Amino acid sequence: MTLEVWSATKQENGHWLFEWTADSGDPFNIYLDGELLDEVTGDSYEAEVDGYDTSPPPLEIVADESGEESESLLNPPYAVLQWRGVSGADAYLVEQLRNGNWVEVKTIMDQSVGYYSFKTETLTDSESSSFRVSAQDVQGNTGTPITFTFYVVRNPAPPEVDLTIDSGDIVVDEA
Repeated sequence: MTLEVWSATKQENGHWLFEWTADSGDPFNIYLDGELLDEVTGDSYEAEVDGYDTSPPPLEIVADESGEESESLLNPPYAVLQWRGVSGADAYLVEQLRNGNWVEVKTIMDQSVGYYSFKTETLTDSESSSFRVSAQDVQGNTGTPITFTFYVVRNPAPPEVDLTIDSGDIVVDEA
């Protein structure tokens, strides 16, 4: 289960401290771009990742319920949407574009933390998938949405290459 509510604060040493609500001793796996960074126990993780000076790295914090590695680390079949919390928001409406219409897939209640995330269901291979997130106030009014678009290719076709041997040399002809 991917955590949807967490906070991240920049530390003086340049690292990002991620914190979430968990029982002491709960195991979590920390992923960045589908690669396992660390396995932690508890309710925090300090990330030392270059290139994230003004916003935290898009980590995925996954409860380790099975004790086994999660599915397809190098080519995850899903995407993780992350966004910064908005002052005055009561909830965040997550929608997916399906057959030309925006369809609600999840409402995440505001927890007054810095950042939120949502792990999509399995995305269709070799198809574009679009999602949007809107902040919603207590009356149900929505703000300007942010849009995420993904194109997932987990099983790309191999390149078309012909190898021939000419006078002992290998000649590569890329189609």
